[in-house]
Amino acid sequence: MLNKFLVAGRLTADPEVQTKGENRVCKFSIVCDRPKRKGEEKSETDFFSCTAWNNNADVIADWFGKGDMITLVGAVHINCYEKDGVKQSFTEVKVDEIHFSAKKKETVNSAGNTTNEDVPF
Repeated sequence: MLNKFLVAGRLTADPEVQTKGENRVCKFSIVCDRPKRKGEEKSETDFFSCTAWNNNADVIADWFGKGDMITLVGAVHINCYEKDGVKQSFTEVKVDEIHFSAKKKETVNSAGNTTNEDVPF
């Protein structure tokens, strides 16, 4: 069996890394538009909750911010739990690979000028 998920979208907020024991985790979400169907004025939009661990968490936090385009490869997980006697579930993408969708990231230097940084890979 195979559980592989490929998605390209934009981050909905700036990512943050938290430490859990000896591991680092970054939880974030991305948004992507579905291709517009013939005859439709507007395309539908999907939001995906994502989780990246350790080195992947650091890369996302260091190189991506709200609105940045990112391409991810991972596995889809459906997590089930019970709250107040009611079974709940949520779906998340566990990130295995990060692919840069652009060659440079814009930053603002101390003089207030915009500069481009090369992506290290």
